[in-house]
Amino acid sequence: MKFVCHVSEIGTGEMKGFDVGDVRVLVLNADGEIKACDGICPHQEVLLEEGIFDGCLLTCHSHLWQWNIKTGSIEQIAEQNLRFFRIEVRDGSVFVCTNSDGGLETISA
Repeated sequence: MKFVCHVSEIGTGEMKGFDVGDVRVLVLNADGEIKACDGICPHQEVLLEEGIFDGCLLTCHSHLWQWNIKTGSIEQIAEQNLRFFRIEVRDGSVFVCTNSDGGLETISA
């Protein structure tokens, strides 16, 4: 498990990017639910933290692609979904879970 931030650093409807090993992870607060997903757009490889997050939809600033953070699905092209990572929130701290080989554990949104 890797510590990334404190819950208090990410208000409702906000997001923040972190490097976890060699992966850029985006931590989002979706109406009080903390989620972690790919921090790099799979289309143009730009930082998603530079986009817009309205609490549900994450919009890439480069080409305006949008993902529903509650479902993980892209709103335009189904094969470009984001990876989501398993997290744990303990005592106000957010941890991204790693697997036995040190990689990040992926989950369904």
